[in-house]
This record gives sequence, C-alpha cells and structure tokens, in this order.
Amino acid sequence: DDYLIKPFAFSELLARVRTLLRRGSTAPSQTHMKLADLEVDLLKRRVVRGGKRIDLTAKEFALLELLLRRRGEVLPKSLIASQVWDMNFDSDTNVIEVAVRRLRAKIDDDFEVKLIHASRGMGYMLDAPDSGSE
Repeated sequence: DDYLIKPFAFSELLARVRTLLRRGSTAPSQTHMKLADLEVDLLKRRVVRGGKRIDLTAKEFALLELLLRRRGEVLPKSLIASQVWDMNFDSDTNVIEVAVRRLRAKIDDDFEVKLIHASRGMGYMLDAPDSGSE
C-alpha cells in the first residue's frame, strides 16, 4: 500500500508526502547525535567535543554527519564522494583525504580519544573505542 504504481497522479503523490510528513512530525526525528564526548546538533549545525565548540564548514559538517549516521561502518571513498560532494569518485583527486584530514584536525587532534579511523585502501569510519556498550 506504500507503493505508487506508475503512472500516478501528482496530487496522489502530494497527498502521500503530506501524510508521511504529518506522521513524521509525531515521531521525534533524530536532531542530536552523540558519540563518546562528541555531540552534534543537526538542526543548529553545532558541534561540541569535550565541552568545546568546534566550527566546521558545510562540507566538513556533511562529512561528519554521514560518518555519524553510519558509525562503526567503513565508508568507501566512493560513497563519501557521492554523498557529500555529489560526484563520482575519481582516484586522482585527494579531495576526500584533505577533507578528512581537516575534520580530524578539528575533531580529533586536540583530544586523546580518536574517533575518525582510516581503513587503508578501504575508506573511513567514525567510532569510539567503547561504542559497543551503547
């Protein structure tokens, strides 16, 4: 019943979207994410680690949000490129490495516990050492 059969009337699509939006407004959508001492407010686009406010660019925030939503998973560079930069991954470009390095400098460098991990030849992952106890 949740599927629209083609061809469909645009008004039918609109009605279903409105229903989903109404239904969604009752369930709290995830606006705050936390990992170890890292806290992210998705609505205010505010990042705090260990009580310290961290300013990120729009791309750095998008990268962090993607890593947080898929925490514990190694994300291939191709996925990061398509999700954050809306582009196909070109192995000649180092845009992802540079962005991850900048994000790490802001999120990890001043802290003992590192959250961003590189998996050589695979991609990147966000995880805390004790995240299994969530």
